[in-house]
Amino acid sequence: MVPSFNKDIGLPDIQKCNSRVDIFEENDSTDISFRPTLVPGTQIPYPGFPSLNVLPLVSIELIPVGLNIFGMPSKYATTMLTLKPMGTLPAANDLADHFLGKSLFINWPMMHESRVVAVSDAVCEVRKVKKKKKVRWFTPPETERWETESTTMAEQYANGARIPGSGGVNIGDIQIRFKVVPLQGMKTNPQDGSSKKLFGKEEADIPLQMALWEAPAPDPRFIERGPMTIKDRFPPKCNIILTKGKYRGCMGSVIGVVDGEKLGVKVKVVPPEPPFGLAIARSVQESYISTADAANVLKMPPGIFSRITGSVFFDPGRYDLGLNLTYKTDLCVLGYTRRKKGNRYGKNEKKQANNVWKTGDSVLVVGSRANSSSDGEKGGREKIVFEYTPKAVRLVAAYRQKFPQLFAALCKNPRERFYEAKQVFGPNGEAMLPKVRNWLNNIETAKIPRMPSTTEAMPLTAVAAVERAADVRLTVIDKQGQTKELNIRVPPAALYKEGSTAATDVLLATDNNVNPAPELGDRIANLCANGVPFGARGTVVSIHDQASGCVEVVMDNEFIGGSTLQGSCSNFRGKLCVWAHLLKISAADSKGVVDQMIPIGTGKTALENILECNNKEVFHSSAKQESSGNRIGQSNGKIIGGTDSIKEQSNISPASVRSNTPLKSPSRQRSINTSKVTPNSQNAGGRGGKQGTWREARGPDERGVGFKGAGRAAKSGLDTWRRIIASGGPERATAQGTITKENGVLPSPSASAGLKAILGVQEPGTMSSMAKENNLQPSMNATDGLKA
Repeated sequence: MVPSFNKDIGLPDIQKCNSRVDIFEENDSTDISFRPTLVPGTQIPYPGFPSLNVLPLVSIELIPVGLNIFGMPSKYATTMLTLKPMGTLPAANDLADHFLGKSLFINWPMMHESRVVAVSDAVCEVRKVKKKKKVRWFTPPETERWETESTTMAEQYANGARIPGSGGVNIGDIQIRFKVVPLQGMKTNPQDGSSKKLFGKEEADIPLQMALWEAPAPDPRFIERGPMTIKDRFPPKCNIILTKGKYRGCMGSVIGVVDGEKLGVKVKVVPPEPPFGLAIARSVQESYISTADAANVLKMPPGIFSRITGSVFFDPGRYDLGLNLTYKTDLCVLGYTRRKKGNRYGKNEKKQANNVWKTGDSVLVVGSRANSSSDGEKGGREKIVFEYTPKAVRLVAAYRQKFPQLFAALCKNPRERFYEAKQVFGPNGEAMLPKVRNWLNNIETAKIPRMPSTTEAMPLTAVAAVERAADVRLTVIDKQGQTKELNIRVPPAALYKEGSTAATDVLLATDNNVNPAPELGDRIANLCANGVPFGARGTVVSIHDQASGCVEVVMDNEFIGGSTLQGSCSNFRGKLCVWAHLLKISAADSKGVVDQMIPIGTGKTALENILECNNKEVFHSSAKQESSGNRIGQSNGKIIGGTDSIKEQSNISPASVRSNTPLKSPSRQRSINTSKVTPNSQNAGGRGGKQGTWREARGPDERGVGFKGAGRAAKSGLDTWRRIIASGGPERATAQGTITKENGVLPSPSASAGLKAILGVQEPGTMSSMAKENNLQPSMNATDGLKA
């Protein structure tokens, strides 16, 4: 074990250290000089490293060609490499039989293997369709287009294609072109352990001059392997995780081979995962409105609203005085703006989304379509429309109230690219620009990281709720000792061994997950994500664009490689991972069950309050078992009777019932704040003090409106409320909880039971989780808890 050098910042001891430190004495000899020679035994070219000499070069010269790699031509001279010219080549129809289905090495100077799928010249294109040769003869316009594309391709190899790394090679005239699919990596068969090369689906267009028949330096990592024995694949005592069956996501270790075809495995059984992540993701959501509705609320043109939430430039000094809640069509601010959700995939959206996550190449080469940026592709992009939350509308309103001259100038000249400070703010306009910029630097969104508009993410309150839910569940599992070990027999295809995926191996989202597309709130277990402990569990809180194939997860426990996800979660808890490297452990029907249980967007505050209350119940060491007719006060661990407790609180002044934070409530439902109430704090929160806002009153019951049995003789509602509390009050006053000296308001029995049903928490002395599954219906309790 290596002790932590700083536990104060959260770095734990390293229990299993796989590194060491060797101290070498420095050589102080003065008779040794540097000689620029290669070390004996150096191999050039070397596998995985670039080399210019693998293609036949005839000359190298320094000439000005206007190299364009950043969008504009260079004014300086460029080193130009000229390839050996090629003679007249046979037609594509004659060469096709020698090339189709064969491997070529492309992507000079970093040579990469690919497979030829088509051969073309100015006359025809030849492919293999269902193992049969198929020739498509070009029409005159197609021939002209092929020749134009070949000329453009030769110019881009020489002058650059506005991409770093392109240009500087004179390849001559193009007579033959190949359509190839690049090698993605090695794919391992889960049944027998054999590995084969996996080629992509995105075609690259390559001239014959830039391809090689053989690898200049064969890479041993890309050699196909035959079947392996079970013992070689899973040696005894190796760590594994189950990917199928009722113990999916559970970790274990291999005991040995059983019956010749199966493995004996010792599994650490974890209780079934409740879908609390999906429940939180569904219930805790922000409300968004369109640009037109937001502008209508503020009585301003929609174009002005869109512009002020983006960038607005002022001279002199090129000050950006926009709120920057959106940046072009690329970035937005979580909790304030988002890209308008639409049906991107057509009628069958779910099926099409799954197909998108199934496909897509991770390795692209020179000539791939995804690397090209033609004007036609740019013009075909879909229009991006943003939506806004009430917080964004309030921020714009505050900005307008603070600097009305700026908004007046925008309304007067909405299409100006740059505004003059003196024309907007008067003679002292130049002095006003730093003041406005300083105000913008101190608003709540100034330091919030911008995220891609294609990213789908949970609100920050939902991420915090996910963390609290995971903490509560782990604490209860540890206290009740629900984790046990079992010896089971498992087929090799249902196991994943730690460290079995190399850097050159390919894992697809469909290999271990039935549903390839991730969902916000999905529970996962780590397989091979970089920097995350093997088998660690977490929850998906952000989903990035399908082209990236990445998600952001918040893990249940802290780990060394964790981060805050730019302030979204606690430190050492978050990680950006490739979705295919994670195992989804949420049940297949969890999403449907949660959708039926919880209406969208409801329970946002209720769930937070329930989690806070349950957290206090779990960690409070002096709590005692409830007795009939009484409740347990968590302040001193004593029993507080229903009526007596109300009388005990009758002396508390209303100022002490204030909360440090405003109480939020879900749609058409009241929730009880769990802030602390101290009987000795009568004067702590006067009007305008530091205690915050008033607590919301409890809503009337279904039998009528207003206070029952109180009369209307009192001078104010406050006096009437005090009289009800002092006299014991109606039954409704104690239906949702009892106020105690320390904890304010305890959760209702249904809320507490609902949360415990979702998290798998049991009261002391109750039946086991397995017995509950057989005798109770957790979904009903979960519904009550989330809707309380």
